[in-house]
Amino acid sequence: MKDQVTTLMEALRLSQLEIEKLRRKRQDLTTTVDHVEAILSDPIVRAAIDNLETYTGSPSVVPEQGGVSVFNVYADRNRLP
Repeated sequence: MKDQVTTLMEALRLSQLEIEKLRRKRQDLTTTVDHVEAILSDPIVRAAIDNLETYTGSPSVVPEQGGVSVFNVYADRNRLP
């Protein structure tokens, strides 16, 4: 489990570096998204996510699976009158 957490922390660090490049206008949004997608779709990172996902008790983000969508909750809380 420690290895999976370390893998995810490294993926997060690399993703933050890509976002920082976007903030400093060293690359565009499309390139940033492509790089972050590549980081997260790496087989080792995917395996770590899949392995750790079984330990979480968080609600599903897919309504069809019976959970509460965190995106819908956020949108409801921040909806303009």
